[in-house]
Amino acid sequence: MPAQARLERTPKMVPKFIPLRMTARKKIKPDRPGWIPSHITENWDTDPFAYQTEKELMPAGGLHGQLLTYITEVVRIPLKKPGLMLLVDTFLLYRNSSNVKKRIGPDLLLMEDCYPAPSAYDLDTRKPPRCLIETTTPKSHFKDLRANVPFYFGLGVETYFVIDAITPQKKLWDPIELHLWQKPKGQPIQKIHADSAGYFELPEMKIKIAVQQQRLIFADALTGEVLRDTGQLIDALENAEHNVNVAEQRANVAFDEGVEQGLQQGLQKGEQNKALEIAHNMLAAGIEPAIVAKTTGLSLDDMKHR
Repeated sequence: MPAQARLERTPKMVPKFIPLRMTARKKIKPDRPGWIPSHITENWDTDPFAYQTEKELMPAGGLHGQLLTYITEVVRIPLKKPGLMLLVDTFLLYRNSSNVKKRIGPDLLLMEDCYPAPSAYDLDTRKPPRCLIETTTPKSHFKDLRANVPFYFGLGVETYFVIDAITPQKKLWDPIELHLWQKPKGQPIQKIHADSAGYFELPEMKIKIAVQQQRLIFADALTGEVLRDTGQLIDALENAEHNVNVAEQRANVAFDEGVEQGLQQGLQKGEQNKALEIAHNMLAAGIEPAIVAKTTGLSLDDMKHR
């Protein structure tokens, strides 16, 4: 067959049609969080708790954990009234300047009250938390007091509070030190000092905090009422109940004594009336008053009043 004829009979190559959605889907790469190790190139786990380093896995245990537990216990009910809560040692997910998703774990994060609490606080879907609280450890001391200040405010946080509490020997500083920074909208970061009574106010929580040596003191920012933990509340209720019981016992004793005294006075009054009646009859019979007084035990004045 001539070459020209073979060419004419050869079917034309038609490019395979690929839907636009499929081509777009192939070009889109899933968002790779920054916490995924570089040696993992595919099928990575985007869970915020995956691939944690030993440093990130460090739990809030020991003295550090006790402090966090104490703080959340004291402020839980006052925060619940305005619809707030504290997340404890939960990842805060953010994006760095290269738009890579990163994670950091502040000790306490203020957010709206919800149930169940989120396993991570993602700034892709939530507004920046208004307040963050860190309790220093020997390893986190410099980071909490220096590096975290501009970093947290760069994420949009309004208030950052640091409780500098734990020594390198894993004991409480004496005294514990408190540090507060705030960034009003459109203004630079400000280091806030304690008021004349030694309190630092956290306006987002409507709570103020002071320290006496190694003890943290929490108070209502509006009323000044000191807040108590569960143990202190139980003690206060038991004391109040004891005082009520004591008051009831005293009232019952006073009532019984009053009844007895009233009965005695009634008997005495009845006996006196009977004696006066006898004296009246004796006097009416012409018996001398002195004899009547000696017989009835009444005085001359008593008989005159009769």
